[in-house]
Amino acid sequence: MDNITETCLTLKDRLEVIRNLTGEQLEHEIRHQLLLDRLPTTFLTTLDDEARAICFRASLICYSVTRGTQMPREMQLRAVLADRTEQDSLVAAGTGSGKTLPMALNILLDDPSKQLTTVTISPLKRLQATQENDFNTRYSIPTVVINEDTPREDEWWRVSSCISPPRFGVNPDAICYRKMSTM
Repeated sequence: MDNITETCLTLKDRLEVIRNLTGEQLEHEIRHQLLLDRLPTTFLTTLDDEARAICFRASLICYSVTRGTQMPREMQLRAVLADRTEQDSLVAAGTGSGKTLPMALNILLDDPSKQLTTVTISPLKRLQATQENDFNTRYSIPTVVINEDTPREDEWWRVSSCISPPRFGVNPDAICYRKMSTM
């Protein structure tokens, strides 16, 4: 297998290849690109084959989408694993510790044909702006923010609705709850 991050494939095609690699192929690609020393190997050796494959897949996607500038740490891989195995989880970590990366990796790991909608609730506008920028530029995930500063013009909503699959960062105040009554 050729080095998938250095071929002429588009990012979209590279991600699709990575999503479909077997566990053995993922490990081969990690070793071939000499990425193992950039990963938490002590943690990875404690995992079963399926969990390790999820971590390798997330790591290759991270490496590919960030052009080799970022690799997930143990805390980030644990968060990805919890989501991929449908476990409840809470990541409590300080500002700048890397909580956004697991969110991005889980979105990038999703099967695009399922057209899943992702809503990220961020309580602070500054955090929303940072996450929107990171998702759009660093991780190549089209994202819009919805809060009280969001334009009310129909044209903005028509253009924003073209994001497929939709990904939104919202302020808790921007979420409207409507009581439905039964007739």
